[in-house]
Amino acid sequence: MTATATVDDDWQGLLDPDERIIWQGQPSRRVQLEFESVFSVIFMAVWTGIPLFALITQPGSAVLIIPVLFVGIGAYFFVGQHFWAAFQRRRTFYTLTNTRAFIGHAALTGRTLDSYPITQDTPLQLDEGRARAVWFATGPKTHMFSNARTAPIGFQRLDDPRAVNQLLRNVQRGDA
Repeated sequence: MTATATVDDDWQGLLDPDERIIWQGQPSRRVQLEFESVFSVIFMAVWTGIPLFALITQPGSAVLIIPVLFVGIGAYFFVGQHFWAAFQRRRTFYTLTNTRAFIGHAALTGRTLDSYPITQDTPLQLDEGRARAVWFATGPKTHMFSNARTAPIGFQRLDDPRAVNQLLRNVQRGDA
C-alpha cells in the first residue's frame, strides 16, 4: 500500500481540480489457483480425460486432431489460466482518490482506465476470503463457468484488504 501526496504527469487532466490521490496499489502478482468451483474442475477433468484416453490408446489415428483440441483446452484450464491471470494482474493498477476509485489495465491492445464514484450510497463489501478484495460496484459477468448475470467489481487480491476497506469508508464519510 502506497500513499501518494503528489499527482504525477499520468494523472494530469484525469482528476477533477479538487480531487487528490490517497492510495495506489496493485493486486498480488503471484501465480494462484483460479478455479471457481469443484464442479468446474470435475467437469473439465472428464471433458479432458476422455479425449486424452483416446490419444493414449490410439496414437496413430488420423482423427486425433479433435481430441488434441480438447486436451489443449483442458491444459489451459488446469495450468494456463493460472499463469494468464497472474500476467493480467501484473498489468492491473488501482488508485483511490477522495471521490473515486480507478482500475487501470495495461492490456496487450492498449490501456484502459475505469472510474467508479465512491459516495455515501456506494455499497462496500470486504471479502477476506480467497479474493482478498473490497467490492464497490457490479458489472457484467466475465467468467464462463458462472451462471450469474453480474459480477462484483473492486480492488482484488490485495495484501491488506482491511486497510483499503477503511480508506474507502473514509472516502464515503468525507474524511479522506
